[in-house]
Amino acid sequence: MGVERRKYVRFLAQDNTFAALRIGFKKVGKIDDISINGLAFSYLSETVGAGSDRHLTQVDIFTSGNNFYLPNVPCKIVYDIQDPTSGNYIDLMTCRCGLKFNEPTKSQSEQLELFIKNHTTEILSS
Repeated sequence: MGVERRKYVRFLAQDNTFAALRIGFKKVGKIDDISINGLAFSYLSETVGAGSDRHLTQVDIFTSGNNFYLPNVPCKIVYDIQDPTSGNYIDLMTCRCGLKFNEPTKSQSEQLELFIKNHTTEILSS
C-alpha cells in the first residue's frame, strides 16, 4: 500500500451526491470522494479523455432531493481518465475526473465544510 501524499483528508461521499462541470454541463456524475481542497467524481462518456485538458473551470455540487446545492465553485481539472476498475456499457465507458478547488469564496468554503459534515460517510483510507 502506498503512502498517502494528500495534504487534506478525503471523505467518501454519500450515494446521492453529484458534481457537474460547467463546461456545457457535459460531465455530470456521482461524487466519489471530497476534501476541503477538491473532489473526484465518476461519469459516463462515449470517448476517453474528452476535454481532458487541465484548465480552470467551475463545478456545481449538489444532492438529489434538493437538500444541498453549491454552484460555481472555481476549480482546476487535475485529471480526467477512463476508470480502469469499471467495465464498459455498450458505447459508454466510466470515467473519473479529479478537481482541485481554486480559491473558493469564504461562503463557498463554509458550504464545502457543511457538505463534508453532512453528506459524507467516512474518511477515505489510503
